[in-house]
Amino acid sequence: MNLVASSLAEQKIVPGANQVVIGATGIGIPLGRILLVRKGIQYCAIRFTDAWMSKLGWERASYESYYQGDGSADFSKENCQYRKGQLYLSKGHWIGGGHYIHFWRNEDIQCGPIRLLWTYKTNVCFFSSSEDLGDFGIELAPTKWEDISRVNAFDARLRWYRYDEKRKNEFIPIEELWTD
Repeated sequence: MNLVASSLAEQKIVPGANQVVIGATGIGIPLGRILLVRKGIQYCAIRFTDAWMSKLGWERASYESYYQGDGSADFSKENCQYRKGQLYLSKGHWIGGGHYIHFWRNEDIQCGPIRLLWTYKTNVCFFSSSEDLGDFGIELAPTKWEDISRVNAFDARLRWYRYDEKRKNEFIPIEELWTD
């Protein structure tokens, strides 16, 4: 994990149960809600199904991802790639000499060829754990949707965000993302 990812993991920006947080480096979405990802003509949908802290202090989350790379953003098509994944970051410890060690980690959400850094609890960054801070062409759009069959990545009500180092954290109630 690079220093940027390590620093982000320590920030622990956690939205409320019915809030989205829009930050400079990523977006936090409530459990069960779908976060859309766009990079060029590639589209992903990510939904966290669980997130918890183990008794030993390990941060964990389960997610589902749907990848559609043909530009249609149609997650019901046969060529859509579905994945269930586990994310985790152990609480490490100092071993002396200024060295900090993590026992194990899996911090990147996989959605087809797209990899995005996860930070506890349900935050998704605009980059992977192997990249530094910056704009890599990733856009994220938080949604109210919980069911993949309802997703329309071309819905005019969606607001797409990119990496913006000057953006301050903004907490938005899920009901206020758009009006039906």
